[in-house]
Amino acid sequence: MDFPYKGPHIHPVYVWGRINLLSNLLAVPFKARSLKLDAVIFQYFSPLFSHFKRIVFINDAIYRSHPEYFTLTERLYFLPIRFLARHAHRVCTISDAEKRRLVRYKFSKEELIDVIHLGVDRCFKARPAYDPIALAGVISTNRLPEKFLLYVGRLNARKNLPNLLKALALLKDGSIPLVLAGAYDWKMFDLSPLIGELGIGHRVIFTGFVEDRHLPALYSLAEIFCYVSFDEGFGLPPLEAMASGVPVVVANSGSLPETCGDAGNYVDPFDPTDIARAIDLLLADRALYEKQRNRGLERAGRFSWEESAGKLLTVCRETVPLPIPKT
Repeated sequence: MDFPYKGPHIHPVYVWGRINLLSNLLAVPFKARSLKLDAVIFQYFSPLFSHFKRIVFINDAIYRSHPEYFTLTERLYFLPIRFLARHAHRVCTISDAEKRRLVRYKFSKEELIDVIHLGVDRCFKARPAYDPIALAGVISTNRLPEKFLLYVGRLNARKNLPNLLKALALLKDGSIPLVLAGAYDWKMFDLSPLIGELGIGHRVIFTGFVEDRHLPALYSLAEIFCYVSFDEGFGLPPLEAMASGVPVVVANSGSLPETCGDAGNYVDPFDPTDIARAIDLLLADRALYEKQRNRGLERAGRFSWEESAGKLLTVCRETVPLPIPKT
């Protein structure tokens, strides 16, 4: 597949990348040297030595603070990240909360870590902006009800889906369903026994993996977006939901308050009763619902990929200062 972005200053160079760790340590530095590059941005794994400046982008280090959410194989694979990051010229991450984690676990010095928030794609928009026929197609493809709560993301233990399901069973509205959009991931147990125990089998809809082209419309169709994950490095799905004109119920921990600001309806992720309370409140109070919906649209408008790219370019320029022209 060809690189999707074109431009006069974009020159794709392809290297072997089947295993990110090995590619970053071996293939990329070799190619960068042949191209005489001044700086290279690496994802997670930075080589130890190079003739160029090394900038490593570490989305999160949740594997260090919460190893219980990762398999032994994953923890072993991630193990070199911290050691290698200590030798990088700069480290970038996606939230202030994540920067604090990197400092706490000594990935780098605080002054060498830059925060670059993620952006939200312009394809995410409120429901009235969509063609009704396109919306009907998404509804049909995913067998969606007229009104529903929504979760989008991987189905794993860190996402706290059991407590979300328990909250569903406690709602005053005993008919509204929950749509879980995503595929089962590592470190996740089967949710079916819990669903059966709670007696909510008729109210839980699994769509499986949803294609990117259908995802924006899916968000816009939801009544409320629920994301009560135990920990997040940033929390992109709630941001996408807010950009889609959907109020969000989110955990009061990790980076989610930083991402959602005053648009978030915050809950204790360990307390299903508190999760249910926040959902009930939004469903019952239309004025509050509209206020949080509008706050979400405004909040999401502050995040753009253009701004994220600009900040990353600033880091590059600061890492490799331009030569002072001779007078």
